[in-house]
Amino acid sequence: MYRLKPVMKQDVVCELPSCMYTLKPVSTYSFDPKAFTDSTTGLIEPGTVDPMSREIDNLLQKAEDDELRMLAERQQRVLQQLAELKKEILAMRTELKLNAKAPAQQSTPVKSKAQLKAEPINLTYLQDFVVNASPEYVPYSLLALKNLWKDRLNLQVECFTHSTVPKLSDEALSFQKAITTSGTTAANLPKIKVTLIWKNVGAYTEMITSPTSYVPICGEVNILRYLSRCGPSEYNYEQQDNVDEVDSILDACYLLLNKQNVKQRQQILRTLGSKLGKAAGFGGAELSVCDIAFTSAVKQVQRTIAKDINPNMHKCMGRVATMVGL
Repeated sequence: MYRLKPVMKQDVVCELPSCMYTLKPVSTYSFDPKAFTDSTTGLIEPGTVDPMSREIDNLLQKAEDDELRMLAERQQRVLQQLAELKKEILAMRTELKLNAKAPAQQSTPVKSKAQLKAEPINLTYLQDFVVNASPEYVPYSLLALKNLWKDRLNLQVECFTHSTVPKLSDEALSFQKAITTSGTTAANLPKIKVTLIWKNVGAYTEMITSPTSYVPICGEVNILRYLSRCGPSEYNYEQQDNVDEVDSILDACYLLLNKQNVKQRQQILRTLGSKLGKAAGFGGAELSVCDIAFTSAVKQVQRTIAKDINPNMHKCMGRVATMVGL
């Protein structure tokens, strides 16, 4: 590298006016440029550093060392937390392996209808309601409950046809005849009057309990939930120990009805088939609300999924048809 002449000579004397205030040097360090300047060239000798620069370097080095130290401490804490997490995961894996090798515990047995206490029906919960149903999606669960509760509660059903339905199908006419026929119910039983209106509502069967507010309960499965709460206590699935399992099956039945895609219906049907397994019904030997919901849902969409219904499902549906007269 070539040398440059100094821009400003060090021996230049600047005369200061006497009318100005004098200030002390800004730098508190005593630095004599002559001590570091070559007398022949007037340049600062290479390798010499003034105290100000040396102090700045020291401060910067100290700040860098502090930052590195803090970073190292943080990294050490992270490594310690990872080590503790690894120990917990290893302990959990060991515990899971031991539980897998241990004999499986039997699930809580489901209470049968005989074990559930048959309490008197609260008449304040009984009120007349209207059901809007499509002739293409017949709500078979109403007929099942009417026949199942014939010794405890009387469901009086009266049918009408909306102007949007020009003609009822043979299936709807057969259902209407069966549900309006008087059964062997006693005259002194509590009763609910149900008005069934055939209307083009698709698969979304509606139940209206308050005509003034018109807040419908949509879905046949949800109507079953409502009636099981206000009907005979021995048929209320919420008094059983497997409420969550029953709700999941009822939700699957709801999706089976309202999914228009055939592949989705087939997938839901396979899920229900795995839950049913080789048992006679979803509630075991006793007829449950899941059996009624499943049978009603499959009968309404069986034209699209008939080939996917396995023999045990047919057996379960046949048992429901025999017991409640579907």
